[in-house]
Amino acid sequence: MNYEPLEKVRKLEAQFSKYARRSTECVGRKNSFTPDRWRTEFERDCHRTLHSLPFRRLRHKTQVFFAPKNDHICTRMEHALHVASIASTICNHLDLNATLAEAISLAHDLGHPPFGHLGERALDEIHKRYKLPPFVHEAQSLRVIDHFKDRAHNYTLNLTFEVRDGVVCHYGESDEQSLQPDRGKNIKAVEPDAARKQNPGTLEGCVVRMSDRIAYLGRDFEDAVEAGIIKQDTLPRDVECSLGESNSEIIGTLIHDVIQQSKGLDKIQLSDEKFASYAKLKQFNAQKIYNSRKLTSQSHRIRIILKNLFDLFYEVTQKTKCGQEKRDLYDGYMHKVFYEFLDDMQYSDEEADAQIVSDFVTGMTDNFALRAFQELFFVSSPV
Repeated sequence: MNYEPLEKVRKLEAQFSKYARRSTECVGRKNSFTPDRWRTEFERDCHRTLHSLPFRRLRHKTQVFFAPKNDHICTRMEHALHVASIASTICNHLDLNATLAEAISLAHDLGHPPFGHLGERALDEIHKRYKLPPFVHEAQSLRVIDHFKDRAHNYTLNLTFEVRDGVVCHYGESDEQSLQPDRGKNIKAVEPDAARKQNPGTLEGCVVRMSDRIAYLGRDFEDAVEAGIIKQDTLPRDVECSLGESNSEIIGTLIHDVIQQSKGLDKIQLSDEKFASYAKLKQFNAQKIYNSRKLTSQSHRIRIILKNLFDLFYEVTQKTKCGQEKRDLYDGYMHKVFYEFLDDMQYSDEEADAQIVSDFVTGMTDNFALRAFQELFFVSSPV
């Protein structure tokens, strides 16, 4: 008797909600693969992302507090895993495709730059100066998926159209109480300019967008307490009564509410009460954490670091014709890393030099950016 490994998956997916995107309905990839006998296309996306270099670097990119000395402060990798766990739980209870949601979650922040949202704002300023499109990490995440090549095997992540769409449309800073998928969109046509302008085309993508917010609100508060920016007892009393006093309680309350409010519907939503509490907690975090003096005082420093790194490597691309000539003009470890990046990426002649440099700087971790700035702009004292 022949065993068909994916037959079990098909039987399980037959019980999904009519609003779910089944693996058998996957519309493919920009560059097709030979089908895998043991895994669905969405499972392959999970594994490709988990083993990729951009995902590995997320463990050294911080969420809010950049380059922290405290090892318990949340990193981008942790955040991606948190979003995946929340989205999977919601999907399982709504009879949606948890594997698709997991794949979107794992890849959704691959394009985040060093230094969190302060780094994102600094890069947006640099993009304006170099006449590049506005920098938003959702669009950059899609560039990573489509263009960044694996050093060992010379291929891009090349994720499915459903995952690409969910990634570029995840916009976790939005404030919708209810989110409905855009069923009429052509997800094969989705490109970086869709960021912050479109709803996801699948309900699973909507779940990830909601889960992103659920994942960071309570954790950012918890990290701020750990970092000494605020105290636990500053959490608004009505928020604490409605959502809970700890990150785990806040996550559990919001997951439960989403499931209760979204069962059997082609949308994801929160109740009026929980959405009001969510909005108040987000406002509290903005005032007391994101706009706190301890964080905003670092903004100028971050702009200086990223601006100088960007300008220096842009000069390198100009004078070496993007590393094709006169590499000996610039030596040292950091320039060697940049040349290796150019060799790996194999950019076409049509790619703007400034965009190439943006890709390189955006891919840096917090610690690597600090190290590069130190080595390139500070002269060591003689022994």
